[in-house]
Amino acid sequence: MRRHAIGIIAIGLLAAALGFWATGTHQAVEFAFLRVGAVLAVLWVAYPDLRRLPAWMLVAAPVVLTLVALRPRRFLILLPILIAVAVLRPRRR
Repeated sequence: MRRHAIGIIAIGLLAAALGFWATGTHQAVEFAFLRVGAVLAVLWVAYPDLRRLPAWMLVAAPVVLTLVALRPRRFLILLPILIAVAVLRPRRR
């Protein structure tokens, strides 16, 4: 049900962005709807894979994204660290 709701909301936001584009008003709202609708559309496509993410990734990814947003130059350091943690973690048998 969640995947369907995400898809419906994404379509609604993209349709609203199209409506604002057609009228030529509220350009900031149009771009906001377009961006959020696009992100939700990508989330809708990736939803089955996201359900299989390991628990540590649900904590590490937002922390890394926040650090990258605050200090973009640190991205070159944080990305290899996150990849190393993903590759070198112990495997379950």
